Order: sequence, then C-alpha cells, then structure tokens
Amino acid sequence: MANELGPAIAALEKRLDETNRKANSLRQAINALYEEAGMSPKYADNTSSTDYGATVTQIQPDTFYGKKQSTAIRMYLELRKAQNLGPATPREIFEALKQGGYQFDAKDDTTALIGMRALLRKNTVTFHRLPNGSYGLLTWYPDAKPSRQSESEEEEDSEK
Repeated sequence: MANELGPAIAALEKRLDETNRKANSLRQAINALYEEAGMSPKYADNTSSTDYGATVTQIQPDTFYGKKQSTAIRMYLELRKAQNLGPATPREIFEALKQGGYQFDAKDDTTALIGMRALLRKNTVTFHRLPNGSYGLLTWYPDAKPSRQSESEEEEDSEK
C-alpha cells in the first residue's frame, strides 16, 4: 500500500514546499518593509526549524533525471538559494545531482566530478566562482567583476 501512496505523498510534499517558499518570500518582503520603516524585522530568518521548504536532503530521485548538466546545476543552486543556503562547492553540487537522479556520462565519479568542475569554470555566463571556491549563479552577483578566464576568452573572441 505504501507504494500506491508514494505519488500522492510526493505531490503533497511538492505543494507544501511551494507554499512554504511563497510564505518565506512574503516574510522577507514584510521584513524589508519593517526595516525600511526603521523598525526591527518581525520574522526571524527563514532558515529556522519551522521552515519546511524543500531541503537539499529532500531532493527526489528523479529531480534532475533527463536534464542537461548545466540545467540541473542551475536548478540545484536555485533550490539552495530558496532555502537561504547560497552557493555550493562542486562536491556538494555533484552529490546533489547524483541524489537527484542525474546520469553522468563518465566512467566513474572522479571523472564525472572533474568534468562538472570544468563545466562550472567555463560557463561563466551562468555560473560564478566565489573566492572561497564555491559556485553560485552569476545573476546573484550583478556587481561581481568577471573572472580572468572570461576576460581572456572575450579577448580571444575579439581577435578572431
């Protein structure tokens, strides 16, 4: 009977996650208005134990299945951002993608991780490497200076 209820449970959990994300977003907006009015925020930070949003440990076995690698990485980083977890290390991203059913085209995990790191380094239009070695989405850092690699790539493109 548990197998029959699995899809219903998953659907309700997904709905709960979406509702909690919306509630967290509203709390943040209310807090911003309180701060703008010179008052202290009404709600504690959204990462408290009462936040039942989708956590990294609750990634479903098919969350990233059939997705392109850069899309799956972007989705994972967006999930982290929704939970106020921010950027992630390549190892964290790799483990989450595996947990979410992403199929790496590599002979082993080490090779897959190396390939994923290369994708993160080269795709500077989407991903941004922080000084501590973790990665976030470039849109999170609108004032960030481009990396030296992306500058040298632009120079090579202009020479061609």
